[in-house]
Amino acid sequence: MSKITVFLQNVQIGQPQTYANMQVFPLNAPNGHPRAYQTLDQALASGEVKVLEMSEGGSVPTLSVENGGIMPVLLVMGEELVGAKQNRVLNTSILVPAHSTTPIPVSCVEQGRWAYSSRTFRSGATTSHSKLRKEQMLNVTQNLRSRNAYDADQAAVWREVGRKMSSHSSHSQTHALHDLYEQTQGDLQSYLNAFVTPVSAQGMLIVINGEVFGGDVFDHADTLQQLWGKLLQGYALDALERREAPATQKVQDAHLFLNAALQADTEVYQSVGLGEDVRLTGEIVTGSSLIWEETAIHTALFNPAI
Repeated sequence: MSKITVFLQNVQIGQPQTYANMQVFPLNAPNGHPRAYQTLDQALASGEVKVLEMSEGGSVPTLSVENGGIMPVLLVMGEELVGAKQNRVLNTSILVPAHSTTPIPVSCVEQGRWAYSSRTFRSGATTSHSKLRKEQMLNVTQNLRSRNAYDADQAAVWREVGRKMSSHSSHSQTHALHDLYEQTQGDLQSYLNAFVTPVSAQGMLIVINGEVFGGDVFDHADTLQQLWGKLLQGYALDALERREAPATQKVQDAHLFLNAALQADTEVYQSVGLGEDVRLTGEIVTGSSLIWEETAIHTALFNPAI
């Protein structure tokens, strides 16, 4: 039995919170060991981590993370980094080792800029919406199989950013996904205010208009609490896009979705940083999981049909 299967078997689904066309199911997966890493925002705030362009000229698909701290730092798939020559999002979840400089795979989500706005990156305070995260993950999985690379399809990322901005009638001079989040902040805030971070939960599963969109589960409740707002905004952006659409006739079962993850095929690759990167492929669920020291640090699951 694989490590990710053992982990998912112990995940329990709690009672959902509901607002408008969106439901958030808490996921509980206690593991009993202390957390041995920082989140990206914690490390940036302390000054122990810097995220930089690879060189003065820059490289669109790769950034450099300098971790001067004594703990590894968790970067989550879809987290946005704002500044430098153009805004980027993470292609996969990575645990950056302590006292290291690590190149990380990213995708551009600001097509119309290639000039420094700052020397270092700051946190964008959001993740990508679920469709973009899913498309990146699927493409990375294909590239891992064919050439063992964590690259995403940059043209496909730009198309999805453009589609998303058009669906919200958003305009940005540099075609920046970050601008869409800022322009919809009022509506997004109504979702953020409606959902309360579950104190003891390690993850969340999202249903919009009666369909499971996906979910994220971590090894510790503290990690979810720190990433709650980022992840929730991404899903809320999807809910906003579909708030005028009718709900499906039959609500997709959250338990069925999670059980499908248990049946998914798995492939294991060496992570960019610490640990292993496990890819999950099934009929109604696709996903990835970062495994370190026998523990699933972050698992992301998506509905491939949406």
